[in-house]
Amino acid sequence: MKIDLIITCYKPEKTFFEVVETMSRQSVPVNKIIVLNVEQKYFDRVVYSGKFMDNHKNVEVHHVSRREFDNGRLRNAAVKYSDADYFLMMTQDSIPVGTELVSDLLKPFLNDESVAVSYARQVHRANMPEAEKYAKKYYYPEDSFTTSLADFENMGVRAFHSSNACAMYKRNIFDSLGGFTNHAITNEDVLFAANACHEGYKIAYSSEAVIIYSTVMENKDYMKKYFDLAVSCLKHPEVFDYSVQKNENRKLFKIVLNHLKRDGFKHELLSFYIREYYKRKGFSKGKKYKKMTHKEIEHYTYNKSYWDIDEMMRDRAGVNSKEGYGRSEKEREMLTTPPVKAKNKTEN
Repeated sequence: MKIDLIITCYKPEKTFFEVVETMSRQSVPVNKIIVLNVEQKYFDRVVYSGKFMDNHKNVEVHHVSRREFDNGRLRNAAVKYSDADYFLMMTQDSIPVGTELVSDLLKPFLNDESVAVSYARQVHRANMPEAEKYAKKYYYPEDSFTTSLADFENMGVRAFHSSNACAMYKRNIFDSLGGFTNHAITNEDVLFAANACHEGYKIAYSSEAVIIYSTVMENKDYMKKYFDLAVSCLKHPEVFDYSVQKNENRKLFKIVLNHLKRDGFKHELLSFYIREYYKRKGFSKGKKYKKMTHKEIEHYTYNKSYWDIDEMMRDRAGVNSKEGYGRSEKEREMLTTPPVKAKNKTEN
């Protein structure tokens, strides 16, 4: 049995090296570490300046440009570099806790052959705002569980929750379901999980497998993140209900707010309200993305390259091969109007 690790990377920092070092010391070893890096120049100046590649012979790096980046399509491309029975998706800012992460993520598969995905528990660093740490507990509780389509009635879309910050996939199931959605602004992991559940498979949350999510976000980052989340909801109504997700966001807001007031964190209330304002602004703007110009969208989105690809795909979809591309209305009229039949001189 082989397990490969796939790490998505952009402008790697110290956390990237922490991820690789810890994942290289797992009790259940990973066979190969596949790094999918966006923009080679940022990777080269940090990684190749030392002896990183010399010390990690099982690491292979594949570079793409920022223009090519797409959450679903490029992860699918990275999976093709692996021939392992299982592969583990991680991001450069997801620092594993301990050496049993791979083992803990693998257990659900060994206990139930219908499990398609096993994802890890996420916690924040100790110095993060209490509001963010407490919100993580809502989606990543202390107890493990497994969900299937039968849980959708009670849990809603949370039954399909998963996260490529750290998630292990069973390769034969992944391939049979067609992999990730190729063109996805975000939530490619949840879309896959939803598809898996609809096909009779299960999603496992492995709380014993823990990662420290180390990214520090500014207020405008939250706005962009929630803008993209709203777009994802509207583009995939087969999985998400925008109004339900909006209510879910409000529910979480109230839960965290009550915690801050009740448990001695009132000093965080102002910064919490400000963050919430940016989240709601992003989510509200995302609902109106169809009416926004490309420039306006670029101001709000996290993933500008997605919209360049999206625009190109819409242009291609709008081409009628019978009419040709770029013809004017006058040209199309000429091509579709029957020729005038000339009269003989003897005809009146």
